Amino acid sequence: MSPARFGEVGRPIGGWRRADGEVCALASEIDRLYWPGRAVYEGRRIQHRLSLYDGALERRLGVFDRARFPIRDVAFHPTRPLVAIGTGSYDGGYQFEGDLWLWNWESAEVRTLLGESRDVTACRWVDGARLAVLLHPRDEEEYPGEENEAFDTYVGLVLDDLRDIHASGFRSSGSNRDPRLADLQPIDPATLGFGSSPIESRERRSRFTEVMGSAPYEERSRVWDLMWLSPELLAATHDRCHVEVWNTRTGARLQHIRGEGHGVQLVEALGSRLVHVFRPADFIENVADRSTLFRLGPAGLEPVRSFDHAVVLSTDERGNLLCRDPGDPGRKRERADVVLSASNEEALRTDLGHYDCANHYLRLDGRDGLYFLRGTPPSSHEHKRLCRVDLTGTIDEVMDWDDQATHLMDSAASWLSARSIVRAARVYGPRPGAGSKLIERRDFGADGPTWSVPVDAAATELGAAGDAVVFALMDGTLGILDAETGALRWTEKLEVDGVPTFATTLAIQGDAVAIGTADGRVLLMQLEAARATRAVVGCARGFSRA
Repeated sequence: MSPARFGEVGRPIGGWRRADGEVCALASEIDRLYWPGRAVYEGRRIQHRLSLYDGALERRLGVFDRARFPIRDVAFHPTRPLVAIGTGSYDGGYQFEGDLWLWNWESAEVRTLLGESRDVTACRWVDGARLAVLLHPRDEEEYPGEENEAFDTYVGLVLDDLRDIHASGFRSSGSNRDPRLADLQPIDPATLGFGSSPIESRERRSRFTEVMGSAPYEERSRVWDLMWLSPELLAATHDRCHVEVWNTRTGARLQHIRGEGHGVQLVEALGSRLVHVFRPADFIENVADRSTLFRLGPAGLEPVRSFDHAVVLSTDERGNLLCRDPGDPGRKRERADVVLSASNEEALRTDLGHYDCANHYLRLDGRDGLYFLRGTPPSSHEHKRLCRVDLTGTIDEVMDWDDQATHLMDSAASWLSARSIVRAARVYGPRPGAGSKLIERRDFGADGPTWSVPVDAAATELGAAGDAVVFALMDGTLGILDAETGALRWTEKLEVDGVPTFATTLAIQGDAVAIGTADGRVLLMQLEAARATRAVVGCARGFSRA
């Protein structure tokens, strides 16, 4: 339903135009899935993206998704379909890291040109065969001076061997150092033809706006939640709005409400459809995270209740609402979980136990109680149990979430019946990426899972659709499992017009699955069409605005 043109562009960070004006480059970030209520980091399919367009910004020439670090600079070859891409960042503690890429957008050939990880702050073509490169030091202590001086220190060289490092031999299996970079000394960037210092993030962002000009571009980013309001109307929240409402039959956007903060959750509670708007902390103004609940109606949003901290919502079948407090990282206040009755009266204010965004996030809405996860003891993040609380504060422990041998993180869950759920989780491992990931059915009262299916990445969302379970993974996988047996019915990597993306949220209504993505798209998929085809592109479609 989101605009198709420039739909793959995430949060914009830079723009460049070739000297002849015939090719444009748009750099964007596909941000991590984080807000104080939830975090899923591992296995993100895309992080940093470069989109190439013709000079009129009407035809996309290609998309580069290989960058591991933020894109700092782009240099177009003077005559060939080649672009050098300098990437890098400071690791937050000591080192500068990055890569230098060479991409042929017509042949799709990609080369990496440096034999070690270096923060590439700028690059430019000296001529058709040589590339000038400007780098930060390897770390804060490589050259004499104070630690903070490293950020204004640059070294550089001119590369005349533009083969991939594995072909050139500048990276050997026994060393992580590139001999061409061994004896570089600090220089004035102007000696290599650069400005006095590389462009900063604010200037790169302004160049994006300059390159886009009057093109019909709408900035969008992570879609956090979706809700069917009727068989034809769909609500969505993403980073650049409080909420938007689409007519899925016509493709028309009926509402698009923006303001301070952005929507993160959509729930049906307190007798209304509610939009949860999160406003991040402003440390300069000394303002903490805040959450506000709004009632969604035809005339817009009406404030219902505000919190002076973030909350995480879940609801029961009677319209009561659990507002979990994710806590204060600075520990300057006590936690306060709140239960609101369906009439919006505060029925309970208590501490249900420690909460952190990787261990305790859970949405099991619309059944016989307000469900949440807590550790054993409640102050812990380990040995979690699925619990249920009511308006009186009575807490029932429903089942063990972690067993004795495993610690689960990045959980997602959905109801199959009043006594059965399907859940996804990542098993904690001491090294990033080491833990296994799974989707399994759990029936309350049973000793173990009815079935368990290993998957390749953490799940962002899953939901029941009749006799099926639809799931989405961080690596871009969409899939359908049999709810009774766990058998895989269908799976494919999500692409839109040939460009990879990954789903961040799902909303299921009958045979229709609405999909929100990390780059801000809202798509529709028909389950029967998915079962009948091997190509997601054929069954996921984005509506342009009417």
